[in-house]
Amino acid sequence: MRKLVTQIAAGAMVLGSVALFGATSSGAATAHATTTTTTTVPVIAPFVSGNKWLSVNVDTVVSHSAAGSCLLQNVFTQGQTVVFRMWGIDNETGKPLLGDLVSSTGVVTPIKGSNVQSVVIKDLPGVRPNPQMYFNARDGYFTYGWFTTTATPTGVVPFKVIVTLKPLAATYKTIKVKVNGVMKNKKVIKTPAIPAKGYAYYENGTGLGNGQLAPPSQLTINAAA
Repeated sequence: MRKLVTQIAAGAMVLGSVALFGATSSGAATAHATTTTTTTVPVIAPFVSGNKWLSVNVDTVVSHSAAGSCLLQNVFTQGQTVVFRMWGIDNETGKPLLGDLVSSTGVVTPIKGSNVQSVVIKDLPGVRPNPQMYFNARDGYFTYGWFTTTATPTGVVPFKVIVTLKPLAATYKTIKVKVNGVMKNKKVIKTPAIPAKGYAYYENGTGLGNGQLAPPSQLTINAAA
């Protein structure tokens, strides 16, 4: 996560509102599907972490519903909701990371171009099972809302975000081959299958590289007054 300053407007990343995220204090994520499949992607560069397969940006924001926007923030007080966001690109295709829509009852609605299998946040204190981030089709990124409480441990939160691309099936083509002097059609592989590929974004406050930045860039929870 890049260094963040409390109450700095997100600019190109501003949300009209956080329309889709799982949110809980107990760790059970709840998804809320939007009603549109129109997608936009925040134009923010450079991506700070990734690997051969994908590049990702991860940040946290605080929602200001009354103002109709969200602000970049990485220092929160117990009782506030930490909204995680993730977006990026598939390095093999250059296309944005897109996910299918998931309803509040768990029904999955595929969208055109969806290439992400899952986005999981690990190591949030007191949150089990590990929550999923869900795709917000309106804003073009994945979100999850973590409802902290006065029981949430204070200090730096060394979370991880595991982004996994969908596997790709092999494609085939038909060629002509001669068998015993007779021309026949033969189905051959055009492009080989690619298994699911992923990247783990670490936010642990140690060292640089692979998305790791030293404090004060870390997500921090302070005690309630």
